[in-house]
Amino acid sequence: MEEMDILQRLSCYSSYITDEHETHNAWINELAEATNCDNRREFSVETFKKPLKPFLVKHLYSAYQITNDHVNTFLDIKKDMEELKSDLIRSHSTVIKLQAELLEIKSKQLESVHSTVKTAVQDTVQAGIITYSQAVSKAAPALTEESLKKVVQNVVSEEDRTKNVLIFGFEETSEENLSHEVSEMFQQSEEKPHFEAVRVGKKSEEKIRPVKVSFGNSSTVHQILVKAKELRLIPRHKTVFISPDRSPEERTIHQQLVLEMKQIAKEDPDKHYYIRSGKICCKDKVLK
Repeated sequence: MEEMDILQRLSCYSSYITDEHETHNAWINELAEATNCDNRREFSVETFKKPLKPFLVKHLYSAYQITNDHVNTFLDIKKDMEELKSDLIRSHSTVIKLQAELLEIKSKQLESVHSTVKTAVQDTVQAGIITYSQAVSKAAPALTEESLKKVVQNVVSEEDRTKNVLIFGFEETSEENLSHEVSEMFQQSEEKPHFEAVRVGKKSEEKIRPVKVSFGNSSTVHQILVKAKELRLIPRHKTVFISPDRSPEERTIHQQLVLEMKQIAKEDPDKHYYIRSGKICCKDKVLK
């Protein structure tokens, strides 16, 4: 049986079930009326003694017909479901086979590329046109120890940033116990993570230095950022702002987005604009 034919039959079954449901309800309503019951919850052995025997016989036969039809239909559905299951197993086997063939093709392509590159390099060396080292130097910048260290440092730095947040506007005092005060702030949003906190930047009387908070994993950072808005509802922390630890490039992009968002919000004051996943989003303002 074709899969499309089975799907069409299942659609018919759905319509059949809907029709039979209505038929069943009508059957119940007739029985309720005959037994002077408001609904099926009042049915009992005693209530079924009220109708006349001919009515009960007729209703009993109707129940038999409905039940018999249901049984036959359910058997058909079971048969079609088994066929669908078999088709699904065959489709899965076909997918596995195609994946294996694709991997084999890719493997052959890689071998072909490797052979071509190897032959080209050998021919180049033998012809004396250019040395292998010169070819590498022209194809890509030289990998010095210093450049390699820089790449590694950038990768490690990027990984570390996903485990950090920056807290701006957090009150700074000369005798502050930063870990205790930050922990107390997180507890007000029902979070008790393990972390390390430190002020970043040069101390100045003109501005408050941000606090860099490092956690053990990036999932904790996500939880803190989700609840960051709740902290601003607390009077003591209404000027506190928590943001991800962005790279210099990301900060530049984010600052540009903020400027664009402010300009758009100025031109359209009836909507609330915000930044999410590097994009400017908006929604209608909630009227108070």
